[in-house]
Amino acid sequence: MNDKVAAMMPLVDFLGAALGSATEVVLHDLTEPESSVVKIVNGHVSGRNVGAPATDFARKMADCYADSDLGYVTDYVCKTVDGRPLQGSSFFIRDEGKIVGMVCVNIDPKPFRDLEDSINAFMEAYRHGGSEECRDTNLEAVRAAYSSSSVETLSLGGTDTGVGEQVHALLSSMGKTPSELDQEGRLDVVRRLEDAGAFLIKGAAADVATALHVSVPSVYRYLQKIRRES
Repeated sequence: MNDKVAAMMPLVDFLGAALGSATEVVLHDLTEPESSVVKIVNGHVSGRNVGAPATDFARKMADCYADSDLGYVTDYVCKTVDGRPLQGSSFFIRDEGKIVGMVCVNIDPKPFRDLEDSINAFMEAYRHGGSEECRDTNLEAVRAAYSSSSVETLSLGGTDTGVGEQVHALLSSMGKTPSELDQEGRLDVVRRLEDAGAFLIKGAAADVATALHVSVPSVYRYLQKIRRES
C-alpha cells in the first residue's frame, strides 16, 4: 500500500464515526485499481467491502484531475450497483503531485429526502385556502412521485450547474419564457431535467417550481406522469 494512502487510515475511522451510519467512507489505493478499496467504514451503504475494485468513475476522475492542483471534488451524484443514488465527495491523495488514492465520502440521501418531502407535502397540501380535494390531490402527487422504483441515470452534468440555471438554459434554448410555456412545454422541461438526473439534487423540485412559476406539487405531478410513462 502506498505510504500516503496508509496515512489516511485513522481519518477514515474518524469520518465514519463522526458522520454516522448513513455515510460511507472509503479509502482507495489507486496504485492497485483492481482491489483499490483498502479501508471502508459503513460499507452497507453501497454493499462494498475491502478488496473491491475502483469504479470506472473513480478512475476517470483521477485521470481528469491528474494534471490539476485541485485537492477535492464535492457534491456529485454516484450510483450503487443496484441503482440507488448517493451524494459523493472525494479527497485526492497525491504523492509527488500524482493522484495515488482517494478518500471518498458517500451519503445516502434517502432519509433526508423523505423528511424534506414530508415537510413539503405538509406545507403545500395544507396551505391556507386549499380545498379538501385539492389537498388530497397534492398529497397523492407527492407520495406517488417518490414511491417510483425506476432507476435513474446519474451524471455529473446536473451537479455542475444549479437546477434553476439549468431550467433557464433550457428555456433559452426553446426560445420561451416561463409564462409562454403551456402544460406540454413545462412537462418537456421537467422530462429533460429528469433525464439529466437533476431531481437527485436536494431541493431540486422547489427550484424547478420557482423557475417555471408553478407550485411544487405541480412539479411532482409532472414527475409522476413522466415516471409512469418510462
